[in-house]
This record gives sequence, C-alpha cells and structure tokens, in this order.
Amino acid sequence: MLSSRLLLSLVFVPAFVSAAVFPPDSLVKMLDAKSFKKAMKANQTSLVAFVAPWCGHCQRLAPEYSRAALGLHPLIPLYAVDCDQDKNKRLCSEQGVQGFPTIKLFPRGKEQNPMLYEGGERTASALYYFVTRRVPVAYTKLYKTEDIVPWIEKTVDQKRTLLLTKDKKVPLLWKVLANKYKGLGLEFGTHRDRKGKSSVELGFEAGEKKESKVLVYSPGSTKAFRYEGLNKFDSLSKFFDSVIDGTADLTVANEEAKAEEYEPTKEELEIQRKQEAQRIALLHGGYSDLIDFEQAILDGTAENYHDVNGFGSPPPLKKAKKAEGESAEPPAEKTTAASSTPTAEPEASAAPTCESHVCKNDAEL
Repeated sequence: MLSSRLLLSLVFVPAFVSAAVFPPDSLVKMLDAKSFKKAMKANQTSLVAFVAPWCGHCQRLAPEYSRAALGLHPLIPLYAVDCDQDKNKRLCSEQGVQGFPTIKLFPRGKEQNPMLYEGGERTASALYYFVTRRVPVAYTKLYKTEDIVPWIEKTVDQKRTLLLTKDKKVPLLWKVLANKYKGLGLEFGTHRDRKGKSSVELGFEAGEKKESKVLVYSPGSTKAFRYEGLNKFDSLSKFFDSVIDGTADLTVANEEAKAEEYEPTKEELEIQRKQEAQRIALLHGGYSDLIDFEQAILDGTAENYHDVNGFGSPPPLKKAKKAEGESAEPPAEKTTAASSTPTAEPEASAAPTCESHVCKNDAEL
C-alpha cells in the first residue's frame, strides 16, 4: 500500500512540473481558462504560449520567452497556458492548439483575431520583434510641423493627446498607450520634433536632447496643456484615466503628477538594470555577452549605446514565409511508445512525440 506521504507527492507533482517550465523569477504569468478570459478583456497586446511541461521544445523555449517578457515588461504582458492540466484542455482546444509550443499574439485582446507565431526561431530577440512590430496603430502620425494645427482643429470636439518626440521612431510606450485607450474617448497623435521647432511654434521651449513632451487638448480647445509627470506607463495611464473620466480638474491632476516621486527599492532597481541590459541585448540579437551596460551608464553613452558601439540595426522584416517543412531548429529525435518501451501495455495512452518544431500528444490532440 502506498504511504500517505507518497500519495500526497503524486497529487502535487503536476503543479510543480508546470511551474518548473519557466524560471522562478520569470515575469511570464501562467493563465487558466478564467484568468485567460480576464486577460483578453483588457484589450491590450499580449503574447500567449500554450505549452506542456513534458515537451522538450517548450523547455528550450522557456528561458528565451522569459527574457522577452523581461524586455517587454510592463508594456506588453507575456502569458503561458499549461495545456497538460485538465482544467486548461478545453481552452487549448478552443484555441486550436495541435502541438507544443503554440505561440499566439493577441493584438488587442478579444477585439482582434490572434496571430500564430510562425517565425521559425524561438529566440527572445525574434519574439520581441514579432510582438513590437504588431502592436496595432491607434495613433495619427503627423510628419510635418504644418500638419499639427489641422489635426488639432479636425479633432477639436474630442479629447486629444500629442507626443512631441525627438526620436525617429514612435516609442513603444506611446504605441501601447494608444492601443490601450483606443475607442475610450482619447485621440492620440505623434510628431517627430527633432530640433524643437514644432515645440516653439506651439508655444513651448525647444527642450533638451531626447526630451519628449506630452500635450493634452480639452474638447473645444486648441490650446495645449503640457503633462509634467513621469513618462512611465503607470504614471501616464493614471493621468489619461483622469483625462478620459472628465470629472477631474486637469490642472490638479497635472500638479499631482508633477509632484509624484519615484523611489524604487533595491529590488526594483535591480529589475530595471536587468531590463535595460536585456532590452539592448534583444535589440541586437541577444548578444548580452557583448554588452557592458553598466559601463555605458558611467560613460554617459547608455541612451545611444547601440550606435556608439556599432551593433547595427535590428533584424529586417521578413518578406516571405519559409517553405513548408523548413525549420530553423535541428530535427529532434522522436520519442514514441514503441521506441521507449518495447512492450507497451494496451491500456497505456499514446506517448508524446517531439518532431522538428513541435511536440504532440496523440492521445490528447
């Protein structure tokens, strides 16, 4: 007879196996059917990996997926669903999961159809670019200074916010915020103000290098109100909530945002340090061993680190899908009931098989 201690250990093994798929400090959040539904209600961009703990491809994916989650936190959440758990099997079936890992991008929660990741490589860098390049465009890009006033006047009956940035590309933070507030009564615009000329024409100072400005326009007004809080996701979200709500005095809300002090703990500082180093690593194919970000901070070159050190530009967009059957990973050995056990019992379920790029459990899928 089995001891009670052994029985308890058998009961709790699946939970520990599932949790072990991702590192203990991973920012990947595990979902079940209930929390998956809640996550999709947020109408934000997210990435979901449908995995099984016995799958070798899933185990190899875990550290790369976790690194991508670190680089994208807190702007774009990365989730995972353990399809080996009975409570999740219906969800995995509904999502059309036929092999592991299956990775799907949800551009805007339940509002837009998900996109299957078929990029071949399952590296942190590849996943990072797959996600960031597919955040829905929910803002108006104003290319010239003379485009700004017509946009302000055209949307005069609405609440609007305009980002004046000196960066060539629209910041991911702004893309995510625009997507988050789409359809909620706040129009987003963005304009590259490289030398501060547009800022001056709108009645503001040119600003220092890399300084961005967030302007807000109340309905019926063409006069800008400058946000003076922290340019962080949580801080801007809190402020925009006040703008959309309409009941808050924006002057008071702005003063509160201006007075907000961010004093991170040692743990938060460590996370931020890892994030910055990881983001730079992701931008350059994951070559973290080539990056001395701490020294770059001391040298004052951290903001422009990739240009200073000649890492080049990010990987180009793929123009065409790879031919069917082509794989970036070497073929994995098959593990079948016949090969692993010479005389399998008739009642035993079919063993999982891991082929070139996915694992399958013929008894379940």
